[in-house]
Amino acid sequence: MAETLSLRDRLKTRLQFVRNDLEEVMGRLQESDIPFAPSDGMRTIGGQLAEIAGTERQLLAWLKDGKIVPFQEANAFYERGESLAGMRDVLNEVRSDTLRYLDSLSEEELETPTPMPKGWFESLGADAVPPSEVFRSLAQHEWYHVGQLVSYQWFRGDDPYKW
Repeated sequence: MAETLSLRDRLKTRLQFVRNDLEEVMGRLQESDIPFAPSDGMRTIGGQLAEIAGTERQLLAWLKDGKIVPFQEANAFYERGESLAGMRDVLNEVRSDTLRYLDSLSEEELETPTPMPKGWFESLGADAVPPSEVFRSLAQHEWYHVGQLVSYQWFRGDDPYKW
């Protein structure tokens, strides 16, 4: 019989699975790609990476300290946001903080509903959700932006089916 993973391990596996996809697409990028967007008004590649890390920062600040970090502050990476290496460092730092926090929670705490700021979980129709849902949503959010980055590459002729 297969071993059943704990909730914590399932969440960590999900976060790593999506991060592997992000690393794959980032491995296809060059420094000169940071300011690229397929069309005016679309977020740049650098902006997509900042959005991934910034949202994770926001969610972690809320879960850990009940602090709402404004979007602009959460997505401000200054000179580190201007290079792939810098953004990779930011993404790794933020994820390390997330995993440390995840590891600090008991299985019971992962499933105990916690109030969320208005607007964060409107799709669930809930004012409070267990932290486990927040971690799932975090992975879902990252995957959404990874899909955009894959599409950006495809738009430029880098067919992901040939990676």
